[in-house]
Amino acid sequence: MEEKRISQLRYDPESDRMIFDGRELHCGECLKVLVCNGLNGDKPEWVETRVEYGEDWYLEGLLGYQVSGLFARM
Repeated sequence: MEEKRISQLRYDPESDRMIFDGRELHCGECLKVLVCNGLNGDKPEWVETRVEYGEDWYLEGLLGYQVSGLFARM
């Protein structure tokens, strides 16, 4: 089994893509992100989602989160 990597998501304006561990992400790619969503108190948890693009980059099911800067695991 391949080891999961953890990296901070960042936006690359030159390619207009989100970057994970030096690799460009594409719409529909699945990942887990570390968020505090209030369902588990103040304790951060890994939540499964996928990255999508509309007017800007967003995470499916996690509206309101700024994608760039979140820690992700793939």
